[in-house]
Amino acid sequence: MVRFMPPFSPCPSRPTGEACMERTAIARRALLGPSGRLLSKVMGLGGRVSHMLPDAPATVSLTSIPVRRPGRRPRGTVLLLLADTGGGHRASALAVARELVRLPDAPVPHLLDPFTHAAPRPVGWTVGLYSPLIRHLPPLWGALFHASNSRPALAALRATAFRLLEPGLEELIDALRPAAVVSFHPLVNHAAARVLRRRPGTPIPLITVVTDLVDVHSAWICEDADAVVTPSPAALDRIRAAGIAAERCFDLGLPVDESFTARSATGAERRALRRVLGLEPGRRTVLLSGGGEGSGGLLRRARALCGAGLDIQLVVICGRNTAVRDRLLALQPEPPTTLHVHGFVPNMAEWMRASDLMVTKAGPATITEALCAGVPLLLTSHIPGQERGNVDLVVTVGAGRHVPGEAALVDAVAELVRPGSVALLAMREALVAASRPEASAATARLISLLAARAAVGPR
Repeated sequence: MVRFMPPFSPCPSRPTGEACMERTAIARRALLGPSGRLLSKVMGLGGRVSHMLPDAPATVSLTSIPVRRPGRRPRGTVLLLLADTGGGHRASALAVARELVRLPDAPVPHLLDPFTHAAPRPVGWTVGLYSPLIRHLPPLWGALFHASNSRPALAALRATAFRLLEPGLEELIDALRPAAVVSFHPLVNHAAARVLRRRPGTPIPLITVVTDLVDVHSAWICEDADAVVTPSPAALDRIRAAGIAAERCFDLGLPVDESFTARSATGAERRALRRVLGLEPGRRTVLLSGGGEGSGGLLRRARALCGAGLDIQLVVICGRNTAVRDRLLALQPEPPTTLHVHGFVPNMAEWMRASDLMVTKAGPATITEALCAGVPLLLTSHIPGQERGNVDLVVTVGAGRHVPGEAALVDAVAELVRPGSVALLAMREALVAASRPEASAATARLISLLAARAAVGPR
């Protein structure tokens, strides 16, 4: 049985009481139809649907569906597919969903992780291995990445693992009847394409949004996709070299949330943000993060920076890595360094914009968010396979440096936090040139356009 994601809503919180009941009733009426019995069974008498996205904000829930505004006539729905392997796929899907909600006449976005909610349990469990692998056995993950990164390996996956996703996806698509399907994960493309190809009647367009910046895995290459959105010219070259026609490729950038896309903060704005976040407004601020999974040797690097006696306030965001967070809370920095430790935070954009430097691994979402937020990068590590090219990209555009060891990290921070650092100013200027803050809105417009074209008849 497939569990359905309700329509996405940008509301900041869940309504309660009568408002909650009213919106739940509206949502149920909107979703009932030919497949109403199935959806009613899924929702249950209490009108509750479990979150499709673990740790997603409360906006993605049945009870936060807004009453439809007068004059807004959405063209059906659009299904956004992802898998919870790292936070980047989810972040891009949510960013596009928010932009779709803003567009007049755009289809209403629904988000689903088919590995968790539309696949046999053993398939879902394999996706859950991603986080422990990249934390504890990155070489093994790299070996798996490279072993599967070929046409023969992809053909084998298509014939086995990917097919296990098809029954659940087919049930979902039959019930939802989306105007378009959008894949934000390489393991979902091919199952969705096979299901859509078998459907009679007006074709439903399939759009692939590539979320790897440079090193694009072969699984992203889907010949049946109607459009492929790439995050960088390097990724576009990889897609084109694999034989995808130019007219189906759109180099729009990697979608990120709008909170990251405001213009770069001035010195006064950084000081004001620090005050709001409980930091000392006038001190140099270094942000250390390992992405949503809290990987990338956070503890080791935090210890190195805390032991160097630098005149900085160090902020460490541990994400979902509670073990590292607990150990860091006991760490005593060498004065004058001060230490601030947090777990998963909902306002990462504010922390970035308040910082002078960001120390992190080379994750595509984190890099893109930092470029848009205007914070220079010190890249300490990368996941073997899909992140190696990200380091070269950041260094080439001048937005950051590669500091693979603790000694190099401490030296770079000491140099860049000096008052009037010319190198830091140059990095900030490079960030502005390299950022693509319009990516989410442009991707949403493309999805809406393709959905509208499909609705008026055969292509």
